[in-house]
Amino acid sequence: MTYLDESINDEVQNLMIDVFEAIKTSQEATLGVTELLATQSILENIFEKVKTTGFYNDDENFKLVKAMNMDTDGENAEEALFNSWGSMVKTINTAASQEEFNAKFALFVPILLKRMTAINQVLD
Repeated sequence: MTYLDESINDEVQNLMIDVFEAIKTSQEATLGVTELLATQSILENIFEKVKTTGFYNDDENFKLVKAMNMDTDGENAEEALFNSWGSMVKTINTAASQEEFNAKFALFVPILLKRMTAINQVLD
């Protein structure tokens, strides 16, 4: 896995903090789909910034995203989002540095957005 370009690393980190702060301020006792969907615009912003650097086109990163993006058979869209979120949290918590944490988070952004899009299509 390659890390984020230095030019956007700090900005992605700040946006990532915004995502976790948005979830943390929820009034709900447990994390719900509404709270996760409320972060979609922040995740879209992260994706656009990261995409322009070629991070997702790096062979190693592309293969990681593709592997993590495996469709989850038998799960509805909400379960798939929660499972992807849970996998992301477990993965980023293994990071040995802030840069690795940021990069691992960024790898999950397109997957989370894909899951959110699937939920939004059902809700429309």
